[in-house]
Amino acid sequence: MTYNSRQRRTRRGNFPRARTVIAITLLVLLAASPAISRAWNSVSGTLPSLDKEEEYCATDDTVIYDSSPVPNIIAVLHTGENRMLLREDQIPDRMKQALVVIEDDRFYEHQGVDPVGMARALMANFTEGKLAEGGSTITQQYIKNTYVSNEPSVNRKLKEAIYAYELEQRWSKDRIISEYLNTIYFGSGAYGLQVASMTYFNKQASQLTLAECAMLAAIPKSPVQYSPYTQPESALKRRNLVLAKMLRHGMISQEEYDIAEQTPLPTQPFHIGPETNVAPYFVEYVKEQLIARYGTRMTFEGGLRVYTTLDPGKQAAAEKAVASVLDQPGDPSAALVSLEPASGYVRAMVGGRNFIEQKFNVATQGHRQPGSAFKPFVLAAAMNKGISPGTTFVSEPKHFNLGGPDSVWNVSNFDDLYLGKISLEKATVYSDNAVYAELMMRVGAGAVADMAHKAGINTSFSAQPAIALGGLDNGVTPLELSSAYGTFANNGIRITGSVDYLGNGGDPISIYKVTDSQNVVLDENKTTPSQVIDPVISYHVNNTLKKVAMQGTGQWSNLGRPCAGKSGTTEDHVDAWFSGYTPDLVTTVWIGYPGQRTSMVDIRGVRVTGGAWPAQIWNMYMTEALNGTEPRDFVKPPGADLQSLLVCADSGQIAHAWCPKKETRSFFPGHLPTEKCTLHKAEEFTMPNITGLKFANAYKTVKAMGLEVSLAFGSDGSKPADTVIDQVPKPGTKVKQGVNRVTIYVAGLPGSVQMPAEQPHPAE
Repeated sequence: MTYNSRQRRTRRGNFPRARTVIAITLLVLLAASPAISRAWNSVSGTLPSLDKEEEYCATDDTVIYDSSPVPNIIAVLHTGENRMLLREDQIPDRMKQALVVIEDDRFYEHQGVDPVGMARALMANFTEGKLAEGGSTITQQYIKNTYVSNEPSVNRKLKEAIYAYELEQRWSKDRIISEYLNTIYFGSGAYGLQVASMTYFNKQASQLTLAECAMLAAIPKSPVQYSPYTQPESALKRRNLVLAKMLRHGMISQEEYDIAEQTPLPTQPFHIGPETNVAPYFVEYVKEQLIARYGTRMTFEGGLRVYTTLDPGKQAAAEKAVASVLDQPGDPSAALVSLEPASGYVRAMVGGRNFIEQKFNVATQGHRQPGSAFKPFVLAAAMNKGISPGTTFVSEPKHFNLGGPDSVWNVSNFDDLYLGKISLEKATVYSDNAVYAELMMRVGAGAVADMAHKAGINTSFSAQPAIALGGLDNGVTPLELSSAYGTFANNGIRITGSVDYLGNGGDPISIYKVTDSQNVVLDENKTTPSQVIDPVISYHVNNTLKKVAMQGTGQWSNLGRPCAGKSGTTEDHVDAWFSGYTPDLVTTVWIGYPGQRTSMVDIRGVRVTGGAWPAQIWNMYMTEALNGTEPRDFVKPPGADLQSLLVCADSGQIAHAWCPKKETRSFFPGHLPTEKCTLHKAEEFTMPNITGLKFANAYKTVKAMGLEVSLAFGSDGSKPADTVIDQVPKPGTKVKQGVNRVTIYVAGLPGSVQMPAEQPHPAE
């Protein structure tokens, strides 16, 4: 059975369902046809003609600058850098088939815009209840990458459709798919099929095997998610999906499928040419944003002038710090991101130890488990609900029932060390897992997730209790964590750019201006502040994390100036973090092995934790980066003073006289307890005989019964001074806490004996 006949048969099987969706779509289009016609004429009249080849083939190098007063060039982008164009006859047919079957299986039937594909995507999205499929054809994707920018707008989608239709009237299908393969991004710094072939397989594209073609076709949909180096399981699953579709459509035989399906994935990229010497990972991140905003052709051939926030001095300090600590063969990799909290400017970025050996940028693409480095978001969420740093918890093994007999969450501390009753502040300093697990159960995972996202964590993750200890199903990137900590440093104000280059809700600023070659401004990325956390909450988070950094047990976390921070180490020492900040600079350091879970329990005899090598790199970098910057403390906002109150140590409510244990705790304004202790009830006693005792002993006896005491004096020459000569109520009388007050009569002149001073009840 031929490929086309198989398609017809498949479509007939789904026809009743598809017919409904298509009919609805056509009715909507008919109803809106006058408006669409006017919009089509309006937009098409502003587009350059595809007949004028010079309008889309003329090229001009794109230049990227740093942030120096007289900007230095840090990279030049052009088609010769990591991009080599192929003629149509140099691209294997298997490659074209693999791409078509996974990206646009009606490519050879539609005219640039595919109503059937759009209807199918609409039906799939409706069935899945989410965006499961897109409706863009290969032709539309090529247009988006080469002729129109990537801004999310109806106008842009209409331009794509018009261009796609016009292009199909002028170019052959073979030319369209060949040009598309020459422009798309395949991950690992490879733009276009030829460079991708050399990067992944160290061979010319014309020599690619069936399995290799299928793998390359699998990547462009999401170069990060389907990277064979960092996400091998996802990459293998998608490659085999491509092969299965090729088999189903009669493009390959069962024997070919079986051989290709057993072919292993590549494990490391090949070096194919000169690399950027200055901040290569930062430049790759800038490239990614430019392509998303302006398309591939404009980025490499459009003569853009890109002005970035990179500080060459800080970048050199970052690379030096990483190289100084991780200086032995076999050492793990590292990532570092440093930015200014007040401006949101990214000043330094390291995405790995060696760009030639590891092009994957952990700083922006490496979603890793943060461990205890995530606890500040739990702390902030708790404070937002009125739980102050002085609130006490018991540090001991914890067991939480999450809703079923087999869903008990058992939490223990690192090295099974427990401190008994401690304050939340102390639990943060010692990174007490048990206390933070209980705190999560009080606050709720949803509130913690919301706080993290507000602060700057863009990656979505499941709101479940394990996030208290950094157990996120999707992890976070060093860039995100640095941005979110920067929100604390900036008094709860999150900073993003006014231009959302990647369309993910906003990032710190790495590109502050883009012009064309004639200096006409295309985009000016301005600092956009948003107060996302109460400044009082941010201040107390900063104060608590100051104690972590400056008074904690870490050797490298104290800069000798006001600073705050938190380390994080994941299970089996797979990931190690330190994220810390001053009011002027926030920096996050990660150490681990990209794309794999490799334990760092013994690296050169060192058990790598967040407080070890990551904090050491952080300290070395921050010391040099802040050289010449005057030390200053975090700003204390109005209303930040806590209020003290004597409470029952057991219930946390206002203490009664008969509460057995009392302590003074600090509370956020508006969150003080308003009710007296309901845990302890007034008890009734039989009044003992305290006459003849020294006053101090009599006083202790009565106070231990939870009764209030009054002092009086009497003359009894037969009794030594300071001796109790009488009492009211009398011995044997029934007395009740909170009702009866005991008057103790002491021999001697008034003033000869003093009431004992009330002992303070400090919070532990």
